[in-house]
Amino acid sequence: MTEEESRFCPYCGVKLKHPYWVHVQEKHSEKYAQKETWIKLYEDYRKLGMDQDISLTVISELFNATIEEVKSFLKNANAF
Repeated sequence: MTEEESRFCPYCGVKLKHPYWVHVQEKHSEKYAQKETWIKLYEDYRKLGMDQDISLTVISELFNATIEEVKSFLKNANAF
């Protein structure tokens, strides 16, 4: 992510500072808990240069899911 790149909350539109997902977790906890959040989180991790396997592991740990569950959901959502 470049310094010029801005992040905006996909739910309320407020301009965000790093870390992006802390705002979503704190202000939109009902949305954060949904699996659809995994898609944007995975995309963000990959854009930041995080390895695919590490991205899957981090998401699985954050959401108390198995790596296979995360991987399967992302594949079905065409995000993988």
